[in-house]
Amino acid sequence: MAEDWLRRDWIAPGMDLIEQGGRTGQLYVLKDGELEVLRDGKHVTTIRTPGSVIGEMSILLDAPQTATVRAVSAVDFYVIDNAIEVLRTHPDWLLQIARLLAQRVNATTAQLTRDSDDGEALVMPQNFMSSWGDPTL
Repeated sequence: MAEDWLRRDWIAPGMDLIEQGGRTGQLYVLKDGELEVLRDGKHVTTIRTPGSVIGEMSILLDAPQTATVRAVSAVDFYVIDNAIEVLRTHPDWLLQIARLLAQRVNATTAQLTRDSDDGEALVMPQNFMSSWGDPTL
C-alpha cells in the first residue's frame, strides 16, 4: 500500500530541486541521478549516492533552505511531504538523519581543524534541547 505522504518524482538536467532561501516542508531522497549543491552560487558538493537525503537541515531547523540543489543529470527521487510530521511518526528515520548530520559535523570539524594553521581554537555553537525538561523523568 502506498503512503499518501510519499511520492516519486523526477527533474531534468538544469532544473532546481531546492532553491536557496525557499521553504518546502519536504524531504527528498535520491533514487537515481546526479545533483549539485550550490550556496550563494558557489559549488559546494555533488550528490550521486542513491538514498541520499536532501532538505533535512531546513526541516529540522525550521529555517529557509541553505543552498540550491540542481540536477546535473536526469534525477529520479522520492518526496516526503509534510516531513516534520512524518519524522515525528517515524523515529527510526529521524535517527538515521541524526547519524547523517553527526557524520557531516565530524567531517567538517576534522576539515576545519586540519585547515587551521594559526593555532586558534575552533569555536562550536552551544546548543541545548530547549523543549526538554529533566530527561530522567
